[in-house]
Amino acid sequence: MSTFQKRELSTCGGTEPTPPRAAVCFTTSAMTRRAADWLARLGGCRPLGILSDHGEDVIWQCEAENVDLLLLETDFSPAAEDTKDVSARCDIAIEVRRRLPECKVYLACEDGCLEKLPALDKAVELALIGGYCVGSITPQQMRTWLNEAAEAMHRRESRRDWTCRQDVLSDE
Repeated sequence: MSTFQKRELSTCGGTEPTPPRAAVCFTTSAMTRRAADWLARLGGCRPLGILSDHGEDVIWQCEAENVDLLLLETDFSPAAEDTKDVSARCDIAIEVRRRLPECKVYLACEDGCLEKLPALDKAVELALIGGYCVGSITPQQMRTWLNEAAEAMHRRESRRDWTCRQDVLSDE
């Protein structure tokens, strides 16, 4: 039995829209669980926590669960591994978006990392990530990101439904 339940892809005929699937991956398992719980209480999505922040694990889990939004924490402390910096997180974002083009990827950054702002801004400018938040993520900011993910998800589902309708019409 899987710890994470896969979301069913929509089929032709349409049903009520599925809320976006949000994945969170923080530098510790405890923070990841807290973030997933916070998202669940916030509402508007179906959250899951990715408890390993190893790049391949994150990419695999996002693809397996067909996520619409990925929130990655960065760690700029001197003791942090290089796998948790802006560049490494952007590498994960690029691969997730290669496999899931509509997925929105955002970074959560600690306070006091002003020297990292140019790198974060450049990542957004190059569309490697959808955005970032320095310090605490407010419910309003998270809802904005969830809305962006929901819009992308609904566009994808609309294209899929249109293709299904075209196939049905051509069969008649």
